Amino acid sequence: MNKQHHKILTALFTLVIIASSAANMAQASESKEKEAKEVALFSQAKISLIDAIKAAEKKVGGKAIEAELVDESNTVQFEIEVLKDGKTHEVIVDGITGKVLKVSLDDESSESSEKEKE
Repeated sequence: MNKQHHKILTALFTLVIIASSAANMAQASESKEKEAKEVALFSQAKISLIDAIKAAEKKVGGKAIEAELVDESNTVQFEIEVLKDGKTHEVIVDGITGKVLKVSLDDESSESSEKEKE
C-alpha cells in the first residue's frame, strides 16, 4: 500500500505542476495581449499622461493620486483619481483632445456621477 500511495501522490503532484504551468502560460499570454493593446492605444494619444493629470486636477481642484490608461475603451482615454477634501474623484480624460469626459465621485455609500456639459 505504501508504494501505491507514493505513486498516487507522485502522479497528483505532477498533475498539479502541469496544471500550474499551463495556467501561468495562459496568464502570461493574456498579459502580453493586454500590454500590446495598451501600447497601441497609447500610441494614438495626442496628449501625455502628465497633460491628462493636469486636466483632471484642474477640473476637480485636487491632487492626482493615481493615473492609468483605460483599456476597456476602443479610444484612448486616461483614468485619473483625484483627491479633494478627503474624497476621491474618478476623472476620465480623452487622450486625443485632452477634454474631461466624465467626473465621478468614488463613495462607497452613494456613487454620483456628473457628465461635463459642453
